[in-house]
Amino acid sequence: MVGWVAPSEGWFKLNTDGASRGNPGLATAGGVLRDGDGAWRGGFALNIGQCTALLAEFWRVYYGLYIAWERGIRRLEVEVDSKLVVGFLRTGVSERHPLSFLVRLCHGFVTKDWIVRFSHVYREANRLADGLANYAFTLPIGFHAFDIVSLVVDSIFSDDVIGSARPRRIRV
Repeated sequence: MVGWVAPSEGWFKLNTDGASRGNPGLATAGGVLRDGDGAWRGGFALNIGQCTALLAEFWRVYYGLYIAWERGIRRLEVEVDSKLVVGFLRTGVSERHPLSFLVRLCHGFVTKDWIVRFSHVYREANRLADGLANYAFTLPIGFHAFDIVSLVVDSIFSDDVIGSARPRRIRV
């Protein structure tokens, strides 16, 4: 059973997710920032337009870091459901890598005066961010910030707050 887990005391948690319809294809991203009690501290949906799935994955992290920094958060756990993205964020990439500019933008935020930890999380623990990413397909191109929980994802948010979990689905 897998579910969202609140961050440690004194920390905030950022969950992000991306969605795409093709690779490359229409792509979106979403993210949510929560405190140690699981309370909503900000969220976003980003309708990117045409791009690759991996590029969408990095835009989601970048915008999530941006929101957290702007809100004055100084201890942040970032959960991403892509092991590849977590690896790039922890170790960086070659200057010749096509996504190096975006990885560098994310690292620019990480080197500011705060503590940021990246970790991989299973999709079942990232449902709220996934809901926001899928909602972004219905929105105009661009960035959309949410100071309060959107009705579109309110039931998922409530499930997370009460600690509900789902079985881990594994393809055989």
